[in-house]
Amino acid sequence: MPQEIAVDATVNTQAAAATARADFRNAREVPRVKGEPPIIGSTIRFQSDQLGFVTGLQRDYPDVVKARIVHEDWYFVFNPAIVHEANVRQWSKFHKPKIAKTIWKLFLGKGLVPNDGEHWRRQHDLIKPGFHRQRIDAYAPAMVEAAHEKLAQYRDGEIRDVREDINAIALAIVGKTLFGADMSDATSTVYQAMHNVSEMLVEHINLPLPTPRWWPSRGNRRKIDAIEAIEGVIKRLIAERRASGVDGGDLLSHIVFVKDENGVGMTNTELRDEAMTLIFAGHETSAHNMTWCWYLLSKHPEIAERAYAEVREVAGDRPLQLEDLDKLEFLNKCIKESMRLMPAVWTYMRSPIEDVVLDGYFFPKGSTLFISQYALNRDPRWHPDPLTYNPDRWTREYERGLPKGAWVPFAAGPRVCLGQGFAQMEMKLVLGTMLQKLVPTLEPGFEPDQIPELSMHPGPRGMKIKVVFRD
Repeated sequence: MPQEIAVDATVNTQAAAATARADFRNAREVPRVKGEPPIIGSTIRFQSDQLGFVTGLQRDYPDVVKARIVHEDWYFVFNPAIVHEANVRQWSKFHKPKIAKTIWKLFLGKGLVPNDGEHWRRQHDLIKPGFHRQRIDAYAPAMVEAAHEKLAQYRDGEIRDVREDINAIALAIVGKTLFGADMSDATSTVYQAMHNVSEMLVEHINLPLPTPRWWPSRGNRRKIDAIEAIEGVIKRLIAERRASGVDGGDLLSHIVFVKDENGVGMTNTELRDEAMTLIFAGHETSAHNMTWCWYLLSKHPEIAERAYAEVREVAGDRPLQLEDLDKLEFLNKCIKESMRLMPAVWTYMRSPIEDVVLDGYFFPKGSTLFISQYALNRDPRWHPDPLTYNPDRWTREYERGLPKGAWVPFAAGPRVCLGQGFAQMEMKLVLGTMLQKLVPTLEPGFEPDQIPELSMHPGPRGMKIKVVFRD
């Protein structure tokens, strides 16, 4: 019997190798953007209007196309089958590209977001139990409380930047639930650090030779100061938690005390990197997703009133609670539709560590795949009337009918966002609480910018609203 198993395994391995060789022989070359200028390629077009450039490519090259950006070819992917191959079926053949690691290294070190390989696997396996449903569910009251505390500062008729307010709510939630601490004093510092990291991203894309991080310029010093300020808070919290020896039920407690199969926990450097990652991933994208949802509800008052009516029916005047979440079906559709039309995570990149064939196309080792949820989500092949904000499209049949890879708001496969459940609960509880108190209303005549950096945000003008309390 063992000999038969060994023979079967050899046959299967040989068959797989033969299939792979055939895939490479028959693979198609990815087309290049037509009419690219020599040397600079598509760099200027991409830099001047990233969203317009990407959606224009999608219209002209619905599968995949390569374009020269600064000094290398980027492969812009619009075919869900290719996305699914890279995320799920052949995920182990992909790492984060060099540009992403360079940008993230200063801020996140080797945290989960920029990390790869065996170290990523170990850290992922250690952190994942901290996002267990039972632990996450316990955070619901803190999420509602953070929203109420911010809304208590509102005055009827005043003009506010709801982006700043939602950002403060999200950071307060991160502090209370993930770190067991009040981080309200660090709000402006964290925001500045994230802005600085976004500046680094733009600089690396726009300049063939970006300013080295070690160069003693005023701009570099400002960036490093902001990051070191957050590090100081994180290191203090880690030291206090280690000294206490008590699991406070927050995620920091989990990562401080968790051990691998050999009984080894995380080093102080690893704890720093993962804690910094939690701050970024735990508030940046959720805050922007909630901001865009509030904007779209403001632009569509009839939809906003339907969402409010549902919240009112479920909870009345009392604060929302965990048991309400599954009943907020229409609000959930509103959030999904805003993440489709205005996704905070508008793109991500992958790089194959070996030559690969994805859905019949050849991608060389070390190439950069640019996968844009913004473009995927506005593709009329999968989403009819894609520019219309229509929460009612999100029926179970509609979502089940989407091709694999067409709807990846939290990525997919083994690298799917661990905080997906946390973010979904937070968005429903915070937006639901806001709907209980406010009629979504923009400042008269205001329209936000769309700035695609690390996440898509409204830019320095923010998201100006007029406070209109419900009767």
